[in-house]
Amino acid sequence: MDRKAGYLANIFNVPPLIFRFQFNPETLTEKKSFQYEAANGFGQWSFDQTRAGATSSGISGALGGLVKDAKEIGSLLIATKPLEPKGGEPRQFSLDFVLDASRPGPLDGDSHYGGSIEPDLAILRSFMNPAWDPIDVGKMLLSGFKNVPCWNRPPECSLVYGGLSVTCVMTDLSIKITEFQQDRSPLRAEVSVTLKEQPFSFTPLIELVTRNFNVAKSYDRPGFWRDVLAVTPVVNLFE
Repeated sequence: MDRKAGYLANIFNVPPLIFRFQFNPETLTEKKSFQYEAANGFGQWSFDQTRAGATSSGISGALGGLVKDAKEIGSLLIATKPLEPKGGEPRQFSLDFVLDASRPGPLDGDSHYGGSIEPDLAILRSFMNPAWDPIDVGKMLLSGFKNVPCWNRPPECSLVYGGLSVTCVMTDLSIKITEFQQDRSPLRAEVSVTLKEQPFSFTPLIELVTRNFNVAKSYDRPGFWRDVLAVTPVVNLFE
């Protein structure tokens, strides 16, 4: 199998930014948080959900309401208010990788930028500084350079690696130059990057499809129906 590189990129920036990892990171940390808050109160337990479901939807509604009523008993038994979802936090990705001007990466050919990591550093730093996008430039050209947009927003950054293709913003960039060349240019560097997913993008829609496709693939494994029974709450009571 051909080796595939990972990328941090924004091809719609001016100028386009395409950072290809010289050596792919060995680890990628992904963190996702979701906020929950306790409900306002316990309420008075009764078969209210069952009655409401039966009134609106008949037998099927009554069964659904009965399940909800049964669940409500749990919070009363342990005197703990149920949790209600409020909203998610953007996913956060952390990457650590190295740059080395003295040796080419697997896809570099004979040398890495002729023995330099300065182009790499320039691209990475560009993700942390304001820039224009093609729409900004188009408006400026159409106005005859009368409406020059302000540089007030760093470009977004697409992470393409580890089965991910996510539109993000770069929130932290740490560059530690560990060795210099004779002309004082950087020879080696250790880089740490923190990215947060940009929800205002096509990524959530695309990942909804790919995520559910991969979940469906997980069902095609030996013993799947045994697993279903093993995690059924009522069945576990008798084991």
